[in-house]
Amino acid sequence: MSHFFSSNYNRSILILIFSILSLIGLLVWAGLQAVQSLLFFFQSGSNLAELGATLATTIGLGLCALFFAPLILDSIRQIRGGHIPAFELPPLKGRVFLLLATAWLILVVFASAASLLGSAGALLAAPFVTPAIAIATLTFAWVGAGGLARGSRRRLLGALGFSITGSSLIAIVLQYTPILLVLVAAGMAAASNPELLATIQQMQAQLQNSGSMEELLDLLAPYITQPWVLAAVLAYAAGIAPLTEELVKPLAVWLLGRRLQSPAQGFALGALGGAGFAIIEGFLSASMLVETPFFGLPARLASSLIHVTLSSLMGWGIASALLQKRWGRLVGVYALSAALHGLWNGSAVLAVYGSLRTILPGADPLDPLTLGSMAAGVGIIGLVFVGVAVALPLLNQRLRRDIIPPTFLPPERPLDGLDSQSG
Repeated sequence: MSHFFSSNYNRSILILIFSILSLIGLLVWAGLQAVQSLLFFFQSGSNLAELGATLATTIGLGLCALFFAPLILDSIRQIRGGHIPAFELPPLKGRVFLLLATAWLILVVFASAASLLGSAGALLAAPFVTPAIAIATLTFAWVGAGGLARGSRRRLLGALGFSITGSSLIAIVLQYTPILLVLVAAGMAAASNPELLATIQQMQAQLQNSGSMEELLDLLAPYITQPWVLAAVLAYAAGIAPLTEELVKPLAVWLLGRRLQSPAQGFALGALGGAGFAIIEGFLSASMLVETPFFGLPARLASSLIHVTLSSLMGWGIASALLQKRWGRLVGVYALSAALHGLWNGSAVLAVYGSLRTILPGADPLDPLTLGSMAAGVGIIGLVFVGVAVALPLLNQRLRRDIIPPTFLPPERPLDGLDSQSG
């Protein structure tokens, strides 16, 4: 089995299969989204907001599919005995960063202006929302990987692609398995308890028949204000989700293993893996951003930065462990990444919880718990954002100073351990 994976030809076969399945899956998903949206549009009369929300997601899934086209072409080229040229991502220059930041800001302004144009606003905003998410995410990936990412084009795009579909799928399975088990246990308990079953069915009927947000909040108020509900949401968002996501985002680094040249390359590929995870997450949430892009797009920008930075650290830790036997570094980096991610998610939950308490029926906007939740949530989010925004470029510069120039690498160890000059 190890001999099978050590062959460039066999790896190309596996990458080709993975890329084709990913591309087809994303295109089919995008097509189903579009068809479902059009059917709903014609059945409901003229729900342009829903159509715009689905359009944003459809565009995003189509863009994700495009990432796999070069992987397919390069894999076919290597299978046929062709040559995959080396590629190096240069450091991101300040003027280029300003240009990308300006482009992102223009897209946010256009999306925000379009969203205010009545019922068709969401539809008009959709074409601006998706590229804004892509520009922000890929810019952060460039900041983290620039000057460190060397090898073939297939390696760099593979780090993105493996995370877009592979890491995301693994994370979903790991995160939702505990929820599924809880639901199964709850279903079994309800089946053996007629009174509990009747209560659940009554609540389900009330949720389906609620005609407005006010009615929905009035129904959920007794549960939202319960401490155990907040504790359960925090345990999931600040515990389970960060532990699983930080482990699987740098999937390419795990797969390459000892074929990497240095921990710095692990940092770069981790940044690309974090970008792949962030970009699919952002595109899937685009449907919720088209109506309020002036708030949603800056929030997505911050989330993308968190994903890229923490995945970079994990990639560095994984490569350090596999190449230098520094397993303690990996454990420490994993704990730090999961803790920072947990702080970010938990703070967002606190901020949302506090804001919900202000609009519940009979709520006191000056309630100490309400104000404290919002203040703590917003404050911690700000601190974490500033910390990672400073850390990403500084860590990249530090690793670029420490990396060995390619001309001094031993000839028997090519720059691209997975996709060498022959592929």
